[in-house]
Amino acid sequence: MPRGRPKVVVAPCRHCGRQFKRQEHLLRHERSRREEDQVVQPFPHHDTTDLGVGDPDLFWDPDFITHDMLPAMLFDTDMSLADPPLRSNPQPSLTSSFSRFTSGLPSLDATAASTADEDPNHDDQAESTASLPGPVPWSITGLGYESFCQRVQAYSEVLPSGCALPSRNTLARNLEAYFRCVQEHLPFVHAATFSVERKDVELVLAAAALGAQTRFDSPKCFELYYMAKAILFENTRREDLQLSSDLLSGKNHSILDRRIDVAKIQTFALLISFASWSDLKILPDALSMAGQLATLARVNGTSELDPAPLQQQQADWSSWVTVEERRRSLYAAYVLFNLHTIAFDTPPLILNQEVGIMLPSSAELWKATNAIQWHQCGGGGEQVDRPFKVELQSLCDGDANAGVSSFSNYLLIHGLLQQIYVDRHGSTGSSLGCETRKALETALRTWQRSWELTHESTLDPLSPKGPLGFTAASLLRHAYIWLSSDGPIPNRGLLRRDLRCLVGNDRHYPTQRLPHLDRAVLHAVHALAVPVRLGIELITRARQPFWTIEHSLCSLECALLLQRWLETMAATVRSCGSIEKLRQAEQKLLHIIAEVIKETFLSDTLAVVEDDDASRVQRMATTVVQLWARIFQFSHALDVDDFIAAGLKHLSDMSSTSPI
Repeated sequence: MPRGRPKVVVAPCRHCGRQFKRQEHLLRHERSRREEDQVVQPFPHHDTTDLGVGDPDLFWDPDFITHDMLPAMLFDTDMSLADPPLRSNPQPSLTSSFSRFTSGLPSLDATAASTADEDPNHDDQAESTASLPGPVPWSITGLGYESFCQRVQAYSEVLPSGCALPSRNTLARNLEAYFRCVQEHLPFVHAATFSVERKDVELVLAAAALGAQTRFDSPKCFELYYMAKAILFENTRREDLQLSSDLLSGKNHSILDRRIDVAKIQTFALLISFASWSDLKILPDALSMAGQLATLARVNGTSELDPAPLQQQQADWSSWVTVEERRRSLYAAYVLFNLHTIAFDTPPLILNQEVGIMLPSSAELWKATNAIQWHQCGGGGEQVDRPFKVELQSLCDGDANAGVSSFSNYLLIHGLLQQIYVDRHGSTGSSLGCETRKALETALRTWQRSWELTHESTLDPLSPKGPLGFTAASLLRHAYIWLSSDGPIPNRGLLRRDLRCLVGNDRHYPTQRLPHLDRAVLHAVHALAVPVRLGIELITRARQPFWTIEHSLCSLECALLLQRWLETMAATVRSCGSIEKLRQAEQKLLHIIAEVIKETFLSDTLAVVEDDDASRVQRMATTVVQLWARIFQFSHALDVDDFIAAGLKHLSDMSSTSPI
């Protein structure tokens, strides 16, 4: 009798006939094949010249989510609809993660699983490779946790009463939430080199606070926030005291020592990110700390080129991480200031012309877990670093660049939004001149072409390439809305959570039927079509992994724009007596909006027998607000989302009770 376990013969794959050595390999392969059969295929090579704005299948193409963005030349200022839009040549992406959206969180090993299916012997190789990286950043040893607690207890005199240190498991769980979720949307803390034992305790606590907020753990996230803030401010006080002593004693080295405190910049950025969108009572903290962070960022060289080691082609991984993390941390401050400008209508604390550092490197280099992986991704070789100001000027000149990272594209659209804001506030009557508007439109179209050519860009919210491409697309819509209006940029009352200001400040949208408004309306329809295409009920329950404050702010503006524009169209049709009197582009936009509504639970509103076309268009204005209000009916981790949801609900109720 043969000894040992009998050899099991694994049947070939039922789909493609491939042979595997182990049953678990076959099961994993067949499961991935079933997902691919259901999944939306990424980036098909469509001829965009056939993508007309009047095509009713524009948003219901099965490839919509992973399709290119709207054609960059669509609805140009001259409204030459006969001109073909620019062709794009998108890069093929990995298997889309869209299907995973319906079955929980995406696999964290999607890329590895795809590679494993190609090689039946991949498991042994994967186990060997997996042994190279160190522990995950939220890993905490028993001794490390004891040391962490002792370091925190050293500040017991300044810690708020009632705050208790989290348990080891709670701390690890919240840090995991930060690195898996929050960090993906603004990546500036390097995960592979993060260690609870080595990092400043205030930085660890601030990251854990954001993680707890993401996990809806309100009591603990505020405890962590106040502890991190207290320790940060105490350290700042001690540093200021030391600086005073040094100056009085004739020493002058402290100023130079303060220039390299990247951890302090990161801690301020994390605390501001927490306080900006949380409870209204701590919003003043965010605005106050923003001023301190702006000063700290300037002292640490926001306007200066990167240190010398990055310019050397053979720089080692450790040196590269130091420079890249500093670079990204300074950009995190810039982003937060811009988000304050968008949300609160406050002047940006760091202007575009002050940013002299290089754009961030690719996500592959940033996510490499060790020097070997970093070199395999091209680290240490010849790298083309691009200064922010140079790249931003290239967009204004119409020069698209395919070699920038998704984070860089995200930063550049922030730069264009800031430019629109500054130009609007610097112009007479808050209206842009014709030449200025054309120049900004050129920059936005160029940015979109660059976005389409970037390998990391995708509209799939759960793509393995990360969410920054999806988030940047929402900022593009916001930019077009700002660019289209001829009045002042609205104050939505988010600073004071004023509901009347939120729903009553949309008069800045022009009542005139201006051609340059058409593109903004189309982008607003596109913003609504994404959650409709994914499924509104699904979005209301499972949006947390990819929904950010940028999406909330953009959704609010898109909802208000669509309502105002549809009301204008209804009044125009009512006055002229026929929908045929509208411009061709306006008729096509109405047709697209109707097609989006038909795919929702409010489709029956289009079937109501009306006396005239004007009443039907007016009902569409009510419907789009109702749809956005429904999309925001979910549990919110951020207090500001509760306020936006209340505003949209109030606006929806007002629209429903208004006579049609």
